[in-house]
Amino acid sequence: MNNPLTLQVESRLGALYVSLLGLFFVGLIFIALKNFNSDSIILNSQTAQVKTISTTERDLINGWITENQIEIPQGKGYRYVIQQYPSKPWFK
Repeated sequence: MNNPLTLQVESRLGALYVSLLGLFFVGLIFIALKNFNSDSIILNSQTAQVKTISTTERDLINGWITENQIEIPQGKGYRYVIQQYPSKPWFK
């Protein structure tokens, strides 16, 4: 048997508990979304790193440069050649 004097108080406390529980889970969702966004920013920055050039590719580039008498500006290196010739003609 329910006490009629405490019935209204119990329902208000129940509604308060359910509301707080809902707010807690909504907060967790927002925190998870923020972490997901920061993780995707980190992953995107890691994929944008410059690829290292293998020794075989360096040898091919050097041979191609000497065969075609390509002039490289002072202070520029392999990355300059790769940027100027994206089709990588030294592999042909």
